[in-house]
Amino acid sequence: MSSKLILTLFTHSECMLCKIAKASISEVSKKYKFELEEVNIKAKENKKWFEEYKYDVPVLLANDKFLLWHQINPQNLSSKLDQFLDSEKKQQ
Repeated sequence: MSSKLILTLFTHSECMLCKIAKASISEVSKKYKFELEEVNIKAKENKKWFEEYKYDVPVLLANDKFLLWHQINPQNLSSKLDQFLDSEKKQQ
């Protein structure tokens, strides 16, 4: 297991669901320790991610593994993080 939990949020500025996702991530950060990386899929250097996620943002990965997309709220995020962390512990 990676010693550090890294969440990667694929997003763009016009995405309303992304704003909700960011607020949810901020809320759960009080309970979980993680680093957040945001990837703007509309930036020129992220064309690959635009092609992959243009109809699906927000998309959230945990240590490069799919966690959630579309409707991200504190409840489903906490639940998925618990599941992810439990599965990572079992793999040790």
